[in-house]
Amino acid sequence: MIGKPVEDQDRMAASPPAGPAARILGLALVLLSLAWLTELHRFADLVLFTEQPLALAAGLSMAIAASMLFVPGSYRRTAGTLAGFVLLGLMAFVAWDYPQLSIIASMRPAWLVALSVVVLVGMLALTGRVVGLTIMIVVCLFIGAALIGPWIGLPTIAPDRLAIYLLLDPNGLLGLPLRVALEIVIPFVFFGELLRRTGGGEYMTGLALSGFGRYRGGSAKAAVGASALFGTISGNAVSNVAGTGVVTIPLMKRTGLKPETAGAIEATASTGGQLMPPVMGSAAFIMADMLRVPYAEIMVAALIPALLYYAAIFVQIDRIAARSGIMGLPAADVRRFRAVFLSGAHFLVPFAALFLAFLAFQTRPQIAALMAIGVLVMVTALRAYAGQRISVRALIEAAIETGVQSAPLILITAAAGLLMGLISLTGLGFSLAADAMSVSGGNRFFLLAITAVIAIVFGMGMPTVAVYIMLATVLAPALVDAGVAELPAHLFILYFGMLSMVTPPVALASITAAKIAGADMWRTSWAAVKLAWVAYIVPFLFIYSPALLLRGNWLEVLLAVVTAFVGTAAVSMAIIGYAARPIGIFERVLFALFGIMLMIPPGTDIVTIIVNLIGGGGLLVLLLASRAQRGAASAPSTSLNKEEIA
Repeated sequence: MIGKPVEDQDRMAASPPAGPAARILGLALVLLSLAWLTELHRFADLVLFTEQPLALAAGLSMAIAASMLFVPGSYRRTAGTLAGFVLLGLMAFVAWDYPQLSIIASMRPAWLVALSVVVLVGMLALTGRVVGLTIMIVVCLFIGAALIGPWIGLPTIAPDRLAIYLLLDPNGLLGLPLRVALEIVIPFVFFGELLRRTGGGEYMTGLALSGFGRYRGGSAKAAVGASALFGTISGNAVSNVAGTGVVTIPLMKRTGLKPETAGAIEATASTGGQLMPPVMGSAAFIMADMLRVPYAEIMVAALIPALLYYAAIFVQIDRIAARSGIMGLPAADVRRFRAVFLSGAHFLVPFAALFLAFLAFQTRPQIAALMAIGVLVMVTALRAYAGQRISVRALIEAAIETGVQSAPLILITAAAGLLMGLISLTGLGFSLAADAMSVSGGNRFFLLAITAVIAIVFGMGMPTVAVYIMLATVLAPALVDAGVAELPAHLFILYFGMLSMVTPPVALASITAAKIAGADMWRTSWAAVKLAWVAYIVPFLFIYSPALLLRGNWLEVLLAVVTAFVGTAAVSMAIIGYAARPIGIFERVLFALFGIMLMIPPGTDIVTIIVNLIGGGGLLVLLLASRAQRGAASAPSTSLNKEEIA
C-alpha cells in the first residue's frame, strides 16, 4: 500500500508484527532522516561527515530487522533483538568516532578489522533473511572474487584492507545508495504514509472508480487508473498491488473477468509504479546521482514510456471487455466524478507543490519531498476527508510505520553499496564490460539483448535497485561505448530490472495479485507478461530514437509520440484478437506488423518515414474493413428485428 518503501518488501510484509523495540527504532530512523535533511546539527554547531548519519541509519535498520525475525514472545525473538542492538551499538560507535576511524583505517588495527567483519557478516545475514538469499549470495561471490583476485586475473587485495574498505569507505556500505535511501526515499515513503493515513489512498481509488467505473470494462480500467495514481508517489509494485488490489480485483471478478486476468491486470498496472513520475523508486534517484543530472530530467524522460505502458494495458482491457461483453459497474455503485473529485481536491495541493518544486524550481528531490510533506500536513489539518484528519498521533504512527517498513530498504541499499565498492575496487566492471562487448561482437542490438536478459534474470531474485546498480556499474559503460547515450542506457537497464516483477518464475507482483484473486500463479504471471508486452519493446525503441524520451525538436518528438501510441494500440488489438470485431490469425498478424511499423520512431531517415507511412496506411485499411464488416454483420439482425416488431 502507499507509504511502504519503494522496493520489494514482500518478505518484510510477511514478517511477524513489529514490537515496541522495532517501533521506537523505526521512529528514530525517520527522525534521523528528517533531522539530517533539515540540518539540525548546524544549530548545535556540529560538523558531521555524511557517513556518520549513514552509519547510524544502517545500525538502526539492522536492529529493526533483527528484532522482527521471529515470533513475539519466543526466546529467539529476544536473542535476535539483542543481536540487533549489538550491531546498532557497533554502528553507533562508527558514527560517533568516524572522523578518527577514517584516519586510523590505513593502519588496519586488528580490533577495527574485527569490528568490520562482525558488522558486514551481520548485515549480510540479515539481508539474506529479510530481503532474500540472492542478493546476499551475489555480494558474497564478489567478496570471494576480491579475496582470490590473483588467481582470476584481478588485483591483490588484503583481507583486512577489504573488510575496513567495505565498512568505512564512501564507496562501500556507507555509499551513494544508502545516502539516497536516507535522504530521499525515506521522506517520500513518509509522505506516502501520511497521505494514506489522511485518506489519500481511498481518494485515489474512488477517483479512478468514478472516472472509469461506468464504462465498458470499468472495474479493470479503474484498477489501472488507481494504480497509475498510486504510482505517482510509490514505486513499489507489491505495495501497489496490496493497496489497490484488495478493492479492484474483487470488483473485476464480480463484473465477469477471470481471476487470473483480474490478477494480471492489477499486477501489471501496479508494476508501472516504478516507471511513473514523479516518484519512480529509489533506483531512479540513484540514477540521477550516478549521471549527475537533475532528477527532473529523468522524470521527464520517463514520462512517455510510462504512458505507453499504461496505454497498452488500457487498450487490451477495453478489447477484452468488448470481446467478452463485460459492461461497466451499475450506475448505483459509481459516485459522480465531480463529487468525488471535489471531496478530496485538497490532496492535489501537495502534488502541485511536488511538481512545481521539481519542474519549475529544479529543487533537489529531498527538498521537494519535505515541501510536499509540509503542504500535506497543512491542507489535511485544515480539511478532513471521510472523517480522517491529520493529528499528532497520525504523524507519529506514520513515522513509526515508515521507519519499520524502510529497514529492509536500508539493508538493500547497503548491500548495493557493497556491490558498487567491490566492482570499483577489483576492476570487475571494466573486465565484465569488455567481455560483454566481446560476446556481442560489438553489435549494439545483441549487446542490448544480452543486457536485457541479464537484467531480467538477476531481477528474479534481487530488488530492482540492486539489479540497477550492479548492471549500471558493469554494463552501462559497455552500452555507452557501443554508442548509446548515458540516460537511455541507464533507463534501459532500469526497465528490464523492473520487469522481473511480472516475469515468471519469480514474479512478486503477479504472485501477490494471484493470492488476492484466488488464481493460479503461473496463469496470472503469463497473462501479466502479455499485458506488459510494450515494456519489453519500448526500451529498444528509445535507445535508437531519443525522441520517445522527449529529446529532439518538437516536430520529431510529436511524430514519434503519436505514431508510438497508435502503434501500441494496434499491437494490443492484435494480442487480444479484437478490433471493431473479432479478428482472425491473419488479421492479427497484419495488425501487429503495421503496429510495430508505426512504433518505429520516424526521425529524419527516409526509410523510417516510408515504414511509418506503410504502417499507418495499412492499419487504416484494416480498421475501416473491420468496421465495415461489423456493420454488415449487424445489418441482417437489425432488419429482422424490425420485421418482427412490424
